[in-house]
Amino acid sequence: METEKFLELTKALDKKKKGKKEEFENLKKFFERFHLLNRAYLDKETFEKAQESVSSMAEAMANTIRYLDEEIARLRNKGRKQPFENVALAEMQKTQKRNEMLINEYLAGVEIKR
Repeated sequence: METEKFLELTKALDKKKKGKKEEFENLKKFFERFHLLNRAYLDKETFEKAQESVSSMAEAMANTIRYLDEEIARLRNKGRKQPFENVALAEMQKTQKRNEMLINEYLAGVEIKR
């Protein structure tokens, strides 16, 4: 996934945030969409705390994606799965795919604006 590229981009945005309030607002809207998609994996308290800065939003998103990657790998490698684990795995994979599409869409939008 493009998480490393996303983190680099947000760090650059954080450094040049003077005069770039529009970009911050765009990232904030993106983070809200991300939270709606990942509300089962990103709790409300973390979401609210992360909205204070660009870097904290980016870290919260990256940590959520890493968590999903680890859980998907763990469930895939598990030999005998319970039926509810198969459902959980399918939901996580679907969410992770949507995360990937969402991040790619955000990165494409930022690339166009440059």
